[in-house]
Amino acid sequence: MEIEYLDRLNEPVRDRKAKSVSEIIRTALERYDFANVVVMHPAQVQISVRLPVEMRRMLKKVARSRHTSEGQLVRAAVEAYLPELEAAPSPEAKKPKPRRKRPVLKKRRTRTSKKR
Repeated sequence: MEIEYLDRLNEPVRDRKAKSVSEIIRTALERYDFANVVVMHPAQVQISVRLPVEMRRMLKKVARSRHTSEGQLVRAAVEAYLPELEAAPSPEAKKPKPRRKRPVLKKRRTRTSKKR
């Protein structure tokens, strides 16, 4: 992945369309149709992402059957998913809740015992 591509991955996170780059990658993998994958070999930068066990198994199985790497499949899935994510409207910035004013309690004067 090129540096511009990493910036493109981070943009939806900055725009609050996604929680993290890892979330983008996991969602892309869940939605991608691996039946029509086209493998390309551009310049790349390594990143790390944690995947659920079942997703990783599926990725390994498809990679073996397509005679390609898991990384190539991840790149293809993310590349297909990013335009959809980028086209989504940004959520409105959450307005902070107004602080609830607490009633001011007056301190009671306590009578002190008279000294003997």
